[in-house]
Amino acid sequence: MSKEFILRVVNSVISVAISYIVYRVLYGMIIKSTEKLGKEFKMKNTVKLILGTIITLIVLMVLLNIWHISLLPYLTAFGVTGFIVGLAFQEPLSNLMSGILVLITRKLKEGDVIEIDGTIGIVEVVNYNHTILKTFDGKSVIIPNRQVWSEKVTNYWPGPVRRLSMKVSVAYNSDLTKVLEILKKCVDEEPFVEKQNVSNSIVFSGFNSSSIDFELLFWVKRENYFDALNALAQRIKKEFEMQGITIPFPQIDVHVKGR
Repeated sequence: MSKEFILRVVNSVISVAISYIVYRVLYGMIIKSTEKLGKEFKMKNTVKLILGTIITLIVLMVLLNIWHISLLPYLTAFGVTGFIVGLAFQEPLSNLMSGILVLITRKLKEGDVIEIDGTIGIVEVVNYNHTILKTFDGKSVIIPNRQVWSEKVTNYWPGPVRRLSMKVSVAYNSDLTKVLEILKKCVDEEPFVEKQNVSNSIVFSGFNSSSIDFELLFWVKRENYFDALNALAQRIKKEFEMQGITIPFPQIDVHVKGR
């Protein structure tokens, strides 16, 4: 075993070790810089992917230089069979290019609640060839990036708040002025409902077969989604009971004719 070979091995190991240290240091600096700015770092897995790819490409070029390896002959040989290989890898390459476009345009971000082709979940990570969604029942769904890029994507939380709706029905003998006052009071006094820079509304929905229906349109923060729905429903029912407002249920009158 020649000294030159040993030297190349040592230099290769040192290069890989240094690249890993640089990767860890750069990632740590990004995290700390975000924390100093007082912002939440939401792209951890994606940043790891991009940073790791850049460092890997750099260290690969360094290793090729250490071992005096030229890629030109391999690229020439690849050109002969490139057409066949291109056909075989057509879909993976399509997913790769779509993944790069998704990352560049930030069509998706980690933590987004989205719907793609009927699948609803939270974006865990956007890889180069696929995106991983975690559904609300704990499943992990892998979606090819070609599908992510080309199909319609619904983002359920594009901002910090979102408008929800709640249907409320009252009996026909109810005092509607009183009903509207109670509903407005419940919305205004509920802590989980947002009041700043948003417009909450109570809208007449229709005359149903056994009830008069209203629709409450109100805004909540993402973290308060379920708490707001539950708390507001309890508050409305309690107020209705105290004020003697009836929430009806379907009834059928049956008339039997005598013979």
